[in-house]
Amino acid sequence: MIDGSLKSILDDKKISKALIQNSVEKLKGNKRLYIFSDHSDNRKPYSKKLENLGKVRSLEGNIINGYTTLGSIILDENKKELTLSNISVQSNKDTTFVTKKEIQEYKEGKLENTQRAKEIEDMIENNTYQNTSTLLYKHLKDQSQALKTANPDISICHVHDRGCDSAEYLEFITDTLKDDVVVRAKSSRNSNQTKINPKTNRKTKVKLIKSDFANKEQYFIEHLTIKGKHYSQVKCLIEWDATIINEREYSVVRIALIKRDGKPIYKEPMLLISTLKISNHLDAKEIYHIYLQRAKIEGVFKFLKDTLGWEEYQVRDWESIKNIIAICYFIGGYFYEIHPELIENETIQMICSLAKNKGVISHHFFLEGLKVLLIAYQVEKFKKEHNISDEMFRQMQAYAGIGGWD
Repeated sequence: MIDGSLKSILDDKKISKALIQNSVEKLKGNKRLYIFSDHSDNRKPYSKKLENLGKVRSLEGNIINGYTTLGSIILDENKKELTLSNISVQSNKDTTFVTKKEIQEYKEGKLENTQRAKEIEDMIENNTYQNTSTLLYKHLKDQSQALKTANPDISICHVHDRGCDSAEYLEFITDTLKDDVVVRAKSSRNSNQTKINPKTNRKTKVKLIKSDFANKEQYFIEHLTIKGKHYSQVKCLIEWDATIINEREYSVVRIALIKRDGKPIYKEPMLLISTLKISNHLDAKEIYHIYLQRAKIEGVFKFLKDTLGWEEYQVRDWESIKNIIAICYFIGGYFYEIHPELIENETIQMICSLAKNKGVISHHFFLEGLKVLLIAYQVEKFKKEHNISDEMFRQMQAYAGIGGWD
């Protein structure tokens, strides 16, 4: 079923479709949705024989073996209810993966008379090739269209990190999907302002991060925790303006967080580009707060890796790898679906307490508690199957240094 050898199979495409359909049914009553999509490297640094084993980056930024996943979550109009909505899996070593550089070289005849040229020609003709951009666009389009088919009046805002601030991407969201977008801009992006370089006496573009903004406001955050570090009385300087990208006007917001001693918390301010209109500082602040919700998808990836073992599969063939990664994402979606029960259900609270949770009710402690229950069940089953007396069982426990169940 997993490797595709049966007539009835469960593959990554079916799982993605099921996730999208679930999000459609669950969220169709909303007027506004926020879709957060991000890539997460599925790292296999010590693997060598996995099929289509690609290249990804380690946490330290080094190139290692692995696969690329693209996941999406959706927040409802109140930005409270979280739904895992889509998963795509890709390898840059798959023969169907064609980079933009390869396509350009093919068009320029640099790959002429090679087997790769023939492969690219066939894939372009049949529109079967893929790369990071084509995967992203299809991934987003599938979700947006499904949600709007169920509710034509729904409004969707896509939220992305750096790397998606290109004119091509912004125009895809606005023209093709007809949705809104909030995206973090790279610090290298130019503004529409210019200055004269004193050394060359030539006009040069001013970086957006250093340009003058037409509007600014500031407010204070009483308590702020960033990566475990606590700050008090943090000043948030928020500036906003409009910028032109490929002859299109977008809103741009710049945010700096400043400590009580006047030093910035981050070396550079945050830059956000959006199709959302800004009339005052509250609109600018709303764009900032929308982007901050992006941390939730990072939390989903961490849960999948740390608790569900998203990177610990042992299968080797490409179809099974894709399917297991997608199934894990689907299972993760289930645990987020039952989150209200984790909080309210007394039985689930007791299961969490088995994991010595110190009162914390979470997906992690629920799964750890289930492990303890499973072990207890297996032990009782073993005792019955082998007719082990209480005295014999106490002797067995003694070998493990256990004086009893307490």
